[in-house]
Amino acid sequence: MDFDFDAVTRGDADAWQDFTDQTIRLVIASIRRVCPSGKTPYGDEIDDLVQAVYIKLLRNDSRLLRHYDPTKSGISTWITLIARSVAIDSLRRRTLDTRPMDDASGAVSPQEQVAPIGPVIPTHILTARQRLILTMLFEDDMDVAEVAEGLNVNPQTIRSTKHKAMERLRAYFKGESGGDVPREPDVQSEDRI
Repeated sequence: MDFDFDAVTRGDADAWQDFTDQTIRLVIASIRRVCPSGKTPYGDEIDDLVQAVYIKLLRNDSRLLRHYDPTKSGISTWITLIARSVAIDSLRRRTLDTRPMDDASGAVSPQEQVAPIGPVIPTHILTARQRLILTMLFEDDMDVAEVAEGLNVNPQTIRSTKHKAMERLRAYFKGESGGDVPREPDVQSEDRI
């Protein structure tokens, strides 16, 4: 990719146009991997998500653009992570439309209904950073090196954070079955990666 990134961060319109022209195919491809049908289940079109990626880059006085470090990741990896994040956030943020049971035709009787299952990973057990890393590793199918590059940290930091998160989950689930209950997460030390 050949554009003046410094000019992009300064707000130069021509540099921004070069940047978007050269990155848009990558952004679209990244979003299509998350939403292969071209739409989210909630009606978001690919174009809307592409626009959301570029808005995210410009939000808060272009904070993301200004904090990009080319020594830690390539522009293509960085923009791919942002695009995937926007697409995944779009899927997670939405809730399905619901309607009262009286309005449903062919409704299932209360005896046949299945109680909803809560979240598989209790959110109060892990720090935000641990949840992010486990999501990237297990839901987004990224390897340790990709996660480390995307978060601009050493791969050993990712492995260590994953290990601590898994220990907390094991202790929590062991506690539910009669073992020791884990202590609350130390958010201050875990979130400083």
